[in-house]
Amino acid sequence: MKQAISRARVMALLFSWAGVIVFACVGPQALAQSPPRNFDHLTTGFPLVGIHTAQRCESCHIDGVFKGTPKDCASCHTSGLRHARSNTVKPPRHIPTQMNCDSCHNTQTFTGARFNHSGVVAGTCATCHNGITAPGRPANHIPYQTVAGVAITNCDTCHKGGFAAWTPARFHSNVPVSTQCASCHNGSYPPAVGKPNTPWHVGVTACELCHRSSSNWLAVQFTHSPANAVGTGTCDTCHTGTGARGKPATHIPVTTGLARCDACHRSQASFATAVAMNHSVVTTSACKSCHNGNYTTQGVTGALAKPANHIPESQLLNGAGMDCNACHASTANWAGVRMNHGASLGGGAGWCKSCHATGSNYLGNMERQALTHKTKTPPAIDCSESGCHRPVGNVGAAFRNWK
Repeated sequence: MKQAISRARVMALLFSWAGVIVFACVGPQALAQSPPRNFDHLTTGFPLVGIHTAQRCESCHIDGVFKGTPKDCASCHTSGLRHARSNTVKPPRHIPTQMNCDSCHNTQTFTGARFNHSGVVAGTCATCHNGITAPGRPANHIPYQTVAGVAITNCDTCHKGGFAAWTPARFHSNVPVSTQCASCHNGSYPPAVGKPNTPWHVGVTACELCHRSSSNWLAVQFTHSPANAVGTGTCDTCHTGTGARGKPATHIPVTTGLARCDACHRSQASFATAVAMNHSVVTTSACKSCHNGNYTTQGVTGALAKPANHIPESQLLNGAGMDCNACHASTANWAGVRMNHGASLGGGAGWCKSCHATGSNYLGNMERQALTHKTKTPPAIDCSESGCHRPVGNVGAAFRNWK
């Protein structure tokens, strides 16, 4: 019995000493604040989430002091503060802001933060978006400092799509520009497109000479330079049908490279006005290539074709191969005509009676008679075989005069 009591008293003394040792090691304040096992940190008002769940207690609770530990991010993540120690701290080039860290950052990682622009004063974008603190304008950004005499100093003058993305930006709808378009539209600042590589843009430096709208390039009123004036023969350089209007499919066929547009078209305002056919530039072409009924709407009067009662060339010897100018010597007046019989000798392919018989209604002032206007037995089968008129007879000049 005495032995048992003695042992119990010894154990009590040991536990007592152990308590003194613990007390001496951690101090009375720490023992009073030590959290129990399975302590719910949420009860402190600072839940441990993200990367905080893997941290040791003493990382935040310095010297074992639990009470008064700060709950805001900045107290532990600002360089120089007592609780920052070896924590990741806000870098010197951090975006200047008075907002709380958790407005943009989460407790998992500092990278990939989404900046909260609420509260950002309009017109101050460049304070951060300078290429150092936050992404700034790219090297191929339009030269916004001064455009057409207008000073543009704020990003949000054009970038009005919100804080989520720079696009879409609208320049012309926010900045009035009427001149010096080429300061941006020169191919160096996409998406401000430059002039294409077309002949009519060569040497042109002022877009606004022709382009009348800042919202639509196709609103064009072309101004011809003195080097492209009527008479210079340079129309065909641009008016090819690609970009600048070219000849329509119904245009009279002209010799490419020889007949220039301004040989006939004398107005730069419209192709349909001040136009007169110039036959001197189509001397290498056959009259029939135009005067065949297919181009009657061209020009002022059209390329007129033979009327229905024109003398049929097929009635003449080799007549099918004859062109209009075999008889019509003037390009100004069809009436200036001298009949070319094509060396027809009468009979067969060259019947004289086809045109000179009484009752024929072909155009021309030829003399018309019946084959029996002179009594003869048997009657002649053609004028030229009557024995009177040449070439078989001996009266008159061949093809020109009956008498």
